[in-house]
Amino acid sequence: MNVVMIGPFAFQPKGTVSARAFFIARALAGRGHCVTILMPPYDNPADSGRAWQQDGVRLENMVLRQDDLVRRLVVPPRLARRAAALAPDVVHVFKPIGYSGLAGLYLQHFSRRPLVVDTDDWEGPGGWSDVNVHSALGRRFLAWQERHLPRHAIAVTVASRTLQEHMAALGVDPARIFYLPNGPDPRLRDLSEIPSAEKARARQEMCVGEAPFALYLGHVPRGSDLDLAVEAMAHLAEEMPAARLVVAGVGEGLEQVRQQAYRLGLAERVLVLPGWIEHDRAPRYLAAADAIVAPYRDTLINRAKCPAKVVQAMALGRPVVTSRVGQNVEYVEDGRSGLLVEPGDAADLARALRRVLSDPDLAVELGRNARQRIWQRFDWQQQVGIVEDAYRLAHGEGAQ
Repeated sequence: MNVVMIGPFAFQPKGTVSARAFFIARALAGRGHCVTILMPPYDNPADSGRAWQQDGVRLENMVLRQDDLVRRLVVPPRLARRAAALAPDVVHVFKPIGYSGLAGLYLQHFSRRPLVVDTDDWEGPGGWSDVNVHSALGRRFLAWQERHLPRHAIAVTVASRTLQEHMAALGVDPARIFYLPNGPDPRLRDLSEIPSAEKARARQEMCVGEAPFALYLGHVPRGSDLDLAVEAMAHLAEEMPAARLVVAGVGEGLEQVRQQAYRLGLAERVLVLPGWIEHDRAPRYLAAADAIVAPYRDTLINRAKCPAKVVQAMALGRPVVTSRVGQNVEYVEDGRSGLLVEPGDAADLARALRRVLSDPDLAVELGRNARQRIWQRFDWQQQVGIVEDAYRLAHGEGAQ
């Protein structure tokens, strides 16, 4: 098949394109499909107009150097026209909102190309639109988009069980909903063991020396739950004074983490390292950590999401400490392939971190089991058949 995917934003720093759409596209290309990903890089203007080929997938960025009302009106129809010009058998729209959602609406109304919609987050009431800065009108429009496009697409792919339930509640036929949780980066499967010298350099770059430390690596949005990890470090201060928390990445939430650590007197124990870390550099940071931490509260946002950070850490054989919410309970077998803690409970998070940071043998066992589980159950090569089923349904009905 000739497949066109429309991403909601740039390839990086956010993960929907780089850690979801691209891995699906890569697996499809490996099965002989032709795949192009179109992106509106409003969140990374340096990619404006850039196009390249990677692992058999063509990636194209629209010309988009800033995000404003004019571009939000002009760029989506350009995305739709470019998608249609590629004469695809099916168009896969990632996120039913924003630039990609509007492009999907144009295709729905002005093109006969069959549509599949992917959703990997909940944006409407109780979701990200309540966290991000939007006007009341903007929130209502996002909620309408999130309801409308999935109901009018031929098939819907979802990243979590919660989203599967929500799509059915919106009136999407369950037979048209395809559960497609995030899988590991296929490039990590054959990654050789990170040499000790590289791990030592990574620890030096993160300013932790020989101290036991937990790492959060990636995008830190406004309203993240990393305050729980900072509070957990306060609980650990007396029993494990040498323990450190490193938060490395980009996002509007970094400053909140830094300020909280300062207020609690933890500025030397909670190290915030701002800056985008390239995908090829991330494994050595993860490999250098004694544990990977990903705390969450029990919210609709967290029940709906499918955390790629957890998946990536498990794929590398790292011990993960995360909250018992949403997709985490499908990925992690508590006490065997990671440690699950009560959502929103910083004290419970501290107890789990104490266990893994003070017991290297436990950390090794958890990491080994995590790697085995994620590759056996969630490898994209195993899941690509689900995507093909969705495309066959869409293409068959779209051709009628």
